[in-house]
Amino acid sequence: MKIIEITGVAGVGKSYILNKLLEKKKYTISDMEIINKYHILDIYLVYLFFRTKNSLKLFRIILNITKELNMSLLDKINFIRNTIKKVGKQSYLSNINFVDNRVVLVDEGISHIYQNIVTGKTQNNLKILILINEFISLVKLPDEVIVIDAPTPIIINRLKERGHKRLSSYKDIELFVENSKRNISIIGKKFPKIKTFINKEQ
Repeated sequence: MKIIEITGVAGVGKSYILNKLLEKKKYTISDMEIINKYHILDIYLVYLFFRTKNSLKLFRIILNITKELNMSLLDKINFIRNTIKKVGKQSYLSNINFVDNRVVLVDEGISHIYQNIVTGKTQNNLKILILINEFISLVKLPDEVIVIDAPTPIIINRLKERGHKRLSSYKDIELFVENSKRNISIIGKKFPKIKTFINKEQ
């Protein structure tokens, strides 16, 4: 079995590309299809996180990242919860044995942590990225990451049209996209196999 994560800046059309891949590939299945089929609860993913090697160290790093994030308390809590679930899900998927040669597509998995920390506000990005790089070095990684990208003007227009819960102004959107693009460029140095797809559809 092969695990492939899909990541990219908000507004690049990740869900659209993911659905297209699922339609075309015969032996491809989404992570959520597996989670729903086997009725995997969030609490079980949390349990799997704390069963992983270095879980306490990972948890401390998550808390240290959260302290540096310039976002609301609710968004910080969601970051902690979602990051723990990502690691738990990766652990679960890595131990599934399919009889056929399945490819599991994971929407916004561990590689997407580099995007989860982005805001449209000023924060200590260098310190946060150092912590995330340390975190990534301690967890089991996917076999491959597909990075969905798009031209900056297209992303900005999409975010303006659909909105984003952490972005309240055009200036916030511009800074958000700038920081997101920078973080995406780091992924290629941290994961074993990367493919980039440019989505130019308006």
